[in-house]
Amino acid sequence: MEEGRKESRERGGQTAHASKDWVGKRFGNLTVTAYDGRRGGKHYWRCQCSCGKEKIVCQSNLKSGHTRSCGCLSDPRGTRHFVDGTCIESIRSRKPFASNKSGIRGVYLNRRSGRWTAQITFQGHTRYLGSFGSLEEAAQAREAAERLFDDFLEKTGHR
Repeated sequence: MEEGRKESRERGGQTAHASKDWVGKRFGNLTVTAYDGRRGGKHYWRCQCSCGKEKIVCQSNLKSGHTRSCGCLSDPRGTRHFVDGTCIESIRSRKPFASNKSGIRGVYLNRRSGRWTAQITFQGHTRYLGSFGSLEEAAQAREAAERLFDDFLEKTGHR
C-alpha cells in the first residue's frame, strides 16, 4: 500500500491516474496526450484531434463517447440557425411532422367545422391562411404562402 502512495507522490499526486494511464488512448478522433488536472471534482485530459487541433476534455465525456472530436465532427444539419426569429432548417424542410394527418405541412382538418384549415408560421407568428372546403384548396393556399420562405431564404443567403 505504501508503495502505491509513493508512486502517487512521484507522479505529482495524480493518484487516480497512476493505475489508469490514458495517454495514447483513442476516443473517436481524439488521442489523449496528457493529463490536464482535476477541476470541480472532475479529471481533464489534453487531447489531439485527428484534424490537428488540441482540446481539453472531461474524462467522463471521453468514457461516455459524448466528446469524440474537437468539434470538427459536428453535423451542421443538427444545429439550428435562427435569422430574424426564424429557424432556417425548419422552413427549408417541406416534410410534414409525424403527427400530421393531412400529409401537407400547415394544413389540418378543423373537426368543429369539418373544413380544411391552412396556416403558416414565420418569424414567430402563425398566420391564418383560410378555411377551405377541400384539402387541395388548402394545400394550394399553403403552397402560395411558402413563397414567403423562398424569398426569405434567398434574401438571407440560405438558399
